[in-house]
Amino acid sequence: MRFQYLLTLLGLGLIAFGLVERGWELLLVWLGIDFLLLGIAHARNAHRIFGKRPDGTMSFSKRLIFLPLLGYTSVVWHLARVLSREPASQNITSDLVIGRRLLASEIDGEFDNYVDLTAEFSEPLTIRRSPSYRSFPVLDGAAPDPESLREAIASLRPGRTFIHCAQGHGRTGLFTLAVLLKSGAAGSVDDGLRMLQAIRPGIRLSRAQQECIRLYADALARNR
Repeated sequence: MRFQYLLTLLGLGLIAFGLVERGWELLLVWLGIDFLLLGIAHARNAHRIFGKRPDGTMSFSKRLIFLPLLGYTSVVWHLARVLSREPASQNITSDLVIGRRLLASEIDGEFDNYVDLTAEFSEPLTIRRSPSYRSFPVLDGAAPDPESLREAIASLRPGRTFIHCAQGHGRTGLFTLAVLLKSGAAGSVDDGLRMLQAIRPGIRLSRAQQECIRLYADALARNR
């Protein structure tokens, strides 16, 4: 079953449960509506549903609407960060680093490009204020259209680049694989994926991400 259907069913289930039980369970209706909206956003590839701006901030109105979902997401992310044995970041090449979303204290060195692929988080202020910061919101488990991906990669400056999503797996794998294909460091999608998984085994691409990178690679081959 596709991701948007799971989110939609979860949202409807929470709404129904909250309305039936009432009491404090009514708070689950709010969370259920958030999941329902997120399911619709996945169906429509509405990656900016959380109101994330180019500077990495989120609008107050969207923060308020999605408060329960954002709170839930933040708790899950911090638990995963604390419990994971996976490094926060790893070097793919001398100028290419990937990883999960970092705390300000975890940044190692300076970057010419700091690519934030999360749609559901704001970066720490010190990161957002850096001239290297680039926001390219993509919903978790989803993929942008190949042309948007191409434009985002074309906008990167030469130099050291850090790429991250929430945990440094799906969205990060997609974007990094596209960078490797464009630079010629990977000869094919499969070769690039093996290269990434050899360093960061948790990298997995969803069906949508696999389709996106195949289309991107095909367009890249045609233009060479």
